[in-house]
Amino acid sequence: MTFLWGMTKLLKNVKKISAMLIAAGLLTLSGCSGLAADGNSLLRPPRPTGDKAAIQEIIAREAGGTYNLKYPQKGVNRSAITLRNENTDNEYALALYSTENDTKLNVSIIAYDQAEWKCLGTYTNNSSGVDRVLFYDINSDKREEIIIGWTNYNSAHKSLTAYSMDSEEVYEMTVDETYDELAIADMTNDAADDIVLLSLSTQDTPSVATLLQYSDLDKRPVGKYSLELDSEVIAFSNIVVGDVATNTEIKPSEVKLTASSARVAPSDTSDDDEDSQEESSRQENTSKEEGSAEESADVSQKSGDESSSDDKSSADESSEAEQPSETTEPEQSEESENSEESSKAVKPGPKKFDANAVLSKKGIVVDCKRSDNTFCTQMIYYDNLYDELIDPISRKNDGSTYINPTLRTEAVFSRDINGDDVIEVPVSVPMNAAADESGAAVCNLTSWCNYDARERKTNVAMNTVMNLKDGYYFVMPERWLGSVTARSDAETREMTFYLWNTKTSTLGDKLLLISRCTEQQWKESDHSGKILLKLSPGKSKAVYSAVIYLTSADEALNITESELQDSVFMN
Repeated sequence: MTFLWGMTKLLKNVKKISAMLIAAGLLTLSGCSGLAADGNSLLRPPRPTGDKAAIQEIIAREAGGTYNLKYPQKGVNRSAITLRNENTDNEYALALYSTENDTKLNVSIIAYDQAEWKCLGTYTNNSSGVDRVLFYDINSDKREEIIIGWTNYNSAHKSLTAYSMDSEEVYEMTVDETYDELAIADMTNDAADDIVLLSLSTQDTPSVATLLQYSDLDKRPVGKYSLELDSEVIAFSNIVVGDVATNTEIKPSEVKLTASSARVAPSDTSDDDEDSQEESSRQENTSKEEGSAEESADVSQKSGDESSSDDKSSADESSEAEQPSETTEPEQSEESENSEESSKAVKPGPKKFDANAVLSKKGIVVDCKRSDNTFCTQMIYYDNLYDELIDPISRKNDGSTYINPTLRTEAVFSRDINGDDVIEVPVSVPMNAAADESGAAVCNLTSWCNYDARERKTNVAMNTVMNLKDGYYFVMPERWLGSVTARSDAETREMTFYLWNTKTSTLGDKLLLISRCTEQQWKESDHSGKILLKLSPGKSKAVYSAVIYLTSADEALNITESELQDSVFMN
């Protein structure tokens, strides 16, 4: 008892002493901060003592007194003062702030060198706020660059600046273009990340994707590529970066670009005799792709013919680089054709390739909302053969309108849905229905497709029926395709699958019913004949169940409980 009493008294004294120190400003309380990964570096807020005090002292000196911290509105990095590369030789801090007497925003880059913090540079920006902060190596110098997006007072478009640094200095990398959304990925397979800016249309300009490519020798882009997007797009709903193409056999470059000024991808890359061959090939492929709206569900026939599979080498090395037996030249906008002569002025030096083929290709998939409240997907893909930016799954029809097999009414967005590390694109079409059926009740069949660069077509990886309202989807068995249709009921929260009679265009026997209810409804309902589905609904705590019906009309289409459990997933 004496020992316990003594420990209790000691703890009370410690608390009193701590309170006195806090009041005197000699002790600061702090909690644990989480770690977030971006590239190969770790991000954390500055430490509450030591580093933070030194960094804040430098900020105050740079600001000339009082300052207000500015916080990014989007992205992973939301701190006004960010510490990067902690406890390494390249440790530095990024600070975003405004001064008391000036509305301009300031960026201070403060590096840790020889046991002290010192400011490498402070830059001023006229923007109204910070959109996002990103850290990527965009110039192949093996160090991350600081990429900052800015919001502006009088414009919906955002601006961008990038900063490259070493242990001694920082220089600003020019970005003249604005954006509505952006993504960063190594699109060109040159061991450096590329900036892709997405801009919505205005009265004077169309919607466009612009790729900027930098080298470690230049402050301005050494490569600039543009791709016109669907003119009806009014918002970018979802952006996914990752492998977008399979079977590419691209040979990665062993050298970096060293051009000293920007170049724009030319609209034509072949001579007149080659152009005539390419046009013949394009007409042949286009005729194969024409079909009815229902045939668009088979997107392997609706693939874009604007892609190629192999990387393009110089004339000196053409014998070393494998070329496809057939190629089809992507169509270009009139704006690209008009700039042909100027764009050919600066070209990169010869590229050398290793013998290892890359079987997948990184790109960007953008799900877009259109002005008619439909959705579409655009794949932004760098074509190594023609040295230009393309969308291999959509194409221009008459020079002004797009043929895009991904047009859909549901807000279903691209993802790697089957875990194969390749992004699948959704293509939705209505399931079989009678002419007098309500369109709202008829479910869509969503085919998830990936792009085959060698064959220049899309392949269906999985077919599903999506229930967006109730948060799940059902993977259609292959034997059901064309023989089974589905209906949804928003009030009862049920989705029912029926046999489809192709001769009479009518519903047949029930095969399956999937329903959603609350925990309380489940407790109060009769469970007989219902199968509890093995789903994790998360915070909603909803209960999902199913009823299997057996039909004698076509016994091969009956589904088992085991198959059912393996076919239903949370969205």
